Amino acid sequence: MAGPFHYVSSYLSMRRIASFLFLFAFLSAPELSAQRVNSIGVEMPEDAAPPEHQRLRFFEMDGTYMEWFKTIYKRSPATNLISEPLVRQDHNYDLVPAAAKSWEATPDGNTWLFHLRSGMQWDDGRPFTAHDYVFTFRRGADPDNAYDFEWHYRIIKNWSDVVGRRLPVDSLGVEAIDDTTLAVHTEQPVPYLPFNLIMSWASPEHAVAKYGEEWSTRAETHISSGPFKVTEWRKNEIIILDANPMYRGSMPPLLDQVIIRVFSQSAVPLMLSAYTADEVDMILLNGQAALGRVKSDPVLRHELHSMVNFVTFYMTMDTYNPPFDDLRVRQAFAHSIDRTALMDSALKDVGVAAYSMLAPGFPGSRPEVFRDMLPYDPERARQLLAEAGYPDGKGFPQVDIWIRTHDYQATRLPAEAIQAMIAEALNVRVGVRVIERKVFTDGLNNHEVTLALVAYSQDFPDPANLLGLWRSRGRHAWHDDTFERLIHEGNEFMGPPEERYAIYHAAERRLVEDVGGIFLWFPVEHRLWKPDFHSPTLQPNRLGMEVWSNLTWMNGYFRDTDRESADQPGDRGLWDWLKSALD
Repeated sequence: MAGPFHYVSSYLSMRRIASFLFLFAFLSAPELSAQRVNSIGVEMPEDAAPPEHQRLRFFEMDGTYMEWFKTIYKRSPATNLISEPLVRQDHNYDLVPAAAKSWEATPDGNTWLFHLRSGMQWDDGRPFTAHDYVFTFRRGADPDNAYDFEWHYRIIKNWSDVVGRRLPVDSLGVEAIDDTTLAVHTEQPVPYLPFNLIMSWASPEHAVAKYGEEWSTRAETHISSGPFKVTEWRKNEIIILDANPMYRGSMPPLLDQVIIRVFSQSAVPLMLSAYTADEVDMILLNGQAALGRVKSDPVLRHELHSMVNFVTFYMTMDTYNPPFDDLRVRQAFAHSIDRTALMDSALKDVGVAAYSMLAPGFPGSRPEVFRDMLPYDPERARQLLAEAGYPDGKGFPQVDIWIRTHDYQATRLPAEAIQAMIAEALNVRVGVRVIERKVFTDGLNNHEVTLALVAYSQDFPDPANLLGLWRSRGRHAWHDDTFERLIHEGNEFMGPPEERYAIYHAAERRLVEDVGGIFLWFPVEHRLWKPDFHSPTLQPNRLGMEVWSNLTWMNGYFRDTDRESADQPGDRGLWDWLKSALD
């Protein structure tokens, strides 16, 4: 596919920056273009509009730095548009070349070799080589940089020891064999390492040396290696990116310009109004009220596109201590939750039921297998609770469902619904407590939380990521020897992916059987984008999912600026509505 570029739309999470990689190319208008190349000389398809029409506009929250290996939580939304990773991911969740044109593991599985394209350069004309990636990864591991996403790269040899100041930075297991060959060493075979390094956007050593940490904070000092370069950056107002004429990577941009309307957390714009006024070309819808407004609009409903996100909402329990150290109690709670009612009320149109960790469409997932393992069965739930020593809920200790402050909007209503279901099925009164983020995080990591409703989103599309979260050394107070053995086996299996996925499937089955967690729902993402957009990749992918990716061109402008404004209605007594919906 010609011409995509990246950006990350973030789903906030305690331990990761949940990112969805979206690839764009260019836009077009109804008339055919006499000019067959864009402003930087990239050949355009036959039905492309003139370059002045090749722009894309969208909203994102602003950040401080436009550099991936400086910070995740304070980064600019343009970071991944202006920097080149080693590999990318397509709309089928397969790896495709980026800076690396090919890659392979050595026979022992302890080294991955990435073969880079020759002739790549930074937008100031300097060569862009494997040595730049060595600097980039060393920068990420350097303890003086205090990178807030460093844990993601601990599979690289000596990474943790460098971060912990036990080894020097130059001992990191990343080396440039020559200008176009990068070797990444690991302590043991890591079959998923290329997927992990989707997030490998390069940093320019010469810019860091010249400007220090400020190099990526303004357009005047920024250096790009990606399809776009920074032309203008007015904080909390606008970022303008132009096609990079020096780009020699695998995805030459067909768009001439990207305009990001950036905002601060305290001043979130009315996105739906801006979309209907033709001020932006794509938005992410938030909330059921906005979705209802769109579905009832005769024009907007045809511009609505939905997909299941690779985010899992689930309940985690302290299985090391009473009452949840008893499998029967965990099973009783699982059988007391009516996911169908939950999807029809609190999560109507914004969630699909989850019965395991891996979402539909996620590589290696087989959600249909788990659907009937712990179904809603209040009678069975009461029987199990009685067998555990709590007949009709008598003697059950007071517990609260913890939810995080920054998840409050997504989890409050479902938590209250679950609270009501548990009370009805088990005669057990559980509370719902909103907990400040740091207290929640510390409690979870220290295994001091009795019961919580939390979310986790994929960092890279491999079961090692989402299922590895459940290893006992992580944030969950749950341990199972069989699960640990299977995850370890899958994490080092260098054979065919299908066989490796089968190992993870067995581990996921054990997780569900032992009720390590109670899996509840996967969120559904709803986007609006203009009907002009055209690309074969906007059709459902091989997994049946319609993904915002590889946007190639527009077949025509169908703007209707006379449409009514569609601002989101306010909250209208949500708990009252939920109770009536459950009746």
